[in-house]
Amino acid sequence: MTRIYQIFTQLLPRLGPRITKGREAAMESWAPMIGVVEKERNLEVLAEMLKYSNWLVRCDAADALGRVGDSRSVGPLAEALKDSNNLARAAAARALGNIGDVQGVQPLVEALTDGDSTVRAEAAQALGKIGDSQAVGPLTKALSDSHDLVRGRAAEALGKVKDAGAIEALIGLLADNELCIQAIHALANIGQPAVQPILQAVAGNHAICLPAAETLRLIGQQAVGALIEALHHSDAYVRMCAAKAMGQIGGEAVIDPLIKAATDNYAVWSYAAESLSNIGKATVEPLVQALSADNPYAQQCAAELLGRIGDDQVVTPLVKSLADSNPSVRAAVAQALGNLGDCEATKALLDATHDADERVAESAAMALGRINAPTDKLPADEVSHIHVRWRMRTPDR
Repeated sequence: MTRIYQIFTQLLPRLGPRITKGREAAMESWAPMIGVVEKERNLEVLAEMLKYSNWLVRCDAADALGRVGDSRSVGPLAEALKDSNNLARAAAARALGNIGDVQGVQPLVEALTDGDSTVRAEAAQALGKIGDSQAVGPLTKALSDSHDLVRGRAAEALGKVKDAGAIEALIGLLADNELCIQAIHALANIGQPAVQPILQAVAGNHAICLPAAETLRLIGQQAVGALIEALHHSDAYVRMCAAKAMGQIGGEAVIDPLIKAATDNYAVWSYAAESLSNIGKATVEPLVQALSADNPYAQQCAAELLGRIGDDQVVTPLVKSLADSNPSVRAAVAQALGNLGDCEATKALLDATHDADERVAESAAMALGRINAPTDKLPADEVSHIHVRWRMRTPDR
């Protein structure tokens, strides 16, 4: 109560008729007084309170000026950044950010070198709120601060400023376990200008492949064109990164490039396959067409993916592909039919158990086992034949 009384002792003569409920009622709490001051925009009174002997009062005054949001408060708050108390300086920095006036940039930039990490963190956050490109250089430098909170706030602020000048420094944080998340979101906020630098960085540092893919996912459709081109990059990790991001972004534009990427090395294929599976039903028609491709590996990939996606309409084209001239394709098709589990494929798979190629015959037997195809109406020798094939494929049973 002493603190409130002292404050009111100073303020009541100035506020005069603005307070109508009397001294005792007005002293009930601090908040109503602040409400009166804010409502009347009594900036001069609040500015004087920034110099009050009690540091808590100085903090409250700074916060109140931040809520008022008048640019005329920038000067007094800039002076308050030199307060002897670290929390009062932090409150002044926070208030300047809430006001959002560009006049506050230079004082806040200077506060980035304050001896207290809380003040530096508040200054970085405030610069992000103001969003002026003058702060990019100092904020980039703050990414090397000794305190993780300051570095994180600086990264977030750079994302809000959205200046391409920060891209390289933010990419450098993708390999930082402490600040990776902030860097991802900051780069995503910068958007399309960050896409090519991110992909180039993956070629130089394979360890950032996954966080880079997540960043590109967040950038979204703006990144698709560059990602499609990246599927032809000489570095496999860049292709993997692009394939993963494209599947998470989705859309028809990425389907055909991903199907073509499925013929790449196994690592790239695995990401492309996962992406196509994530996209789901929209990939069915292009994959069915790929069953007739001139490239046997592309046919195998298409068959496997159709088996993963699990659409009933693919049973007929897969059954047709059991007659493909390439045994590796036929084996992949048989496995896909088994994964689909549709009994309509039973007869075709039964015929395939007699295929001249052992791999095809065994894959067909395994597929029949997965389908749980009814065998009660089959000749005994056929049932025995299937069981033999099954045991050949699974000798531990």
